Amino acid sequence: MTCDLAIAGAGPAGLMAALSAAGRGLKTVLLEKRLDAGRLVRACCEQLIMDRDFQGDTVRLEGGAVVSLENGFRVPYVGPALNVVNKLFVSPSGSAIRFAHADLAPIVVKIDKELLLRGLWEACARAGVDLRPGAHVSGAVETGRGVELSVTRGGRQERIAARRLVISDGVNSHLASRMGINAHRPCMATALCVIYFLEGAEGFRPDTLYTFFGRAYRGLAPITVNAGRQPGQTSLVVIGNRANPPEKLFRAITAEGALAPRFRTIRVDGRLGCAARAYMPLREPARGSVLVIGDAAAYVEVEMQGALACGFRAGRAAAEELTGGSGFADYTRWWQRSFEFNGDDWMQVAQGFALVPAYTDDELDYLFGLIEGEVLEGTYNQYRSPRLMWGAILQHTERIRAERPALHAKIMSRAKTTLGDML
Repeated sequence: MTCDLAIAGAGPAGLMAALSAAGRGLKTVLLEKRLDAGRLVRACCEQLIMDRDFQGDTVRLEGGAVVSLENGFRVPYVGPALNVVNKLFVSPSGSAIRFAHADLAPIVVKIDKELLLRGLWEACARAGVDLRPGAHVSGAVETGRGVELSVTRGGRQERIAARRLVISDGVNSHLASRMGINAHRPCMATALCVIYFLEGAEGFRPDTLYTFFGRAYRGLAPITVNAGRQPGQTSLVVIGNRANPPEKLFRAITAEGALAPRFRTIRVDGRLGCAARAYMPLREPARGSVLVIGDAAAYVEVEMQGALACGFRAGRAAAEELTGGSGFADYTRWWQRSFEFNGDDWMQVAQGFALVPAYTDDELDYLFGLIEGEVLEGTYNQYRSPRLMWGAILQHTERIRAERPALHAKIMSRAKTTLGDML
């Protein structure tokens, strides 16, 4: 068969791209390997982030819809919503750095992502998108007139000739790799992540996002705790690797770590996992007739609103391409300026957040204690948060130099790290 646009992957980015393209009159085919695109089967972002100009957009939840203030779209959503108004970075001994707005406006809003995805799928069907769940794309080749895809669905093989292709199959994009698009993207690390949904955890407020730093908590990376999917439920995010798998770390965190007393009566209601490869960002996401969007082109992830924005822009870009415009080039410029990981200092920022294992538990307690009681700007932004934290800590530079000269030297040494140095 032939089509104007084929889209591989029906997460938020792919669904939004299909809806955007169909709304502009393109004959659109959406290919998804899962049979139920509205069911989450892997760990992922399940919240809207309220920061302005973050990950390609500023979004609000209002009037029964996710509203884009920068890109001008609305995605209907009528379902549960939980405002998270505090974010805490917590040291091994419990010293906390708080991020919050003065008026306690939400930092993030947790929503039912499955409900959102099902709504987008139904909207695509109404818009005339050719929806193909259970479709496995085994290969794609540029033909000079577009892209020819090899697809298997229901035991049958098919070839689809598309004038343009959008790849939106997620952080471990198999199709981008098969087409050679990832050939020059270094993989920085592979992380194994599991989100545990717990009943019976104690001492965690549902309106607060907690991140615990330090070896005392027995995690390999900082441990994140926030509200779960159901009232009274808590989610615990554990990140490991092959040598230290999340299940092993989960047992240590809940039975031996500094948080163990809060987990003494827990029951695991469910879990979602993923193996995420942290590639260098794909700063040039367009190649010929192909555009790679969302997590498939990102350093780890673009979050939910970033995915929606990428999809909306990609559908528009494909339509412009097919009418002789420069849609993919325009999308690329937007992508490069809208996502912070495309900047030259993204690795330095990431290092600023990697407090473990760079600093000992005693050093973390000392540093967090310097600014405990202050309230920093209410932001979720994982790039801005460490800047704010270190900006506040370094107001005490002379005190650190006098009281902890070795620690001061360590901080100054890490502050000079650049992306070029790291690579």
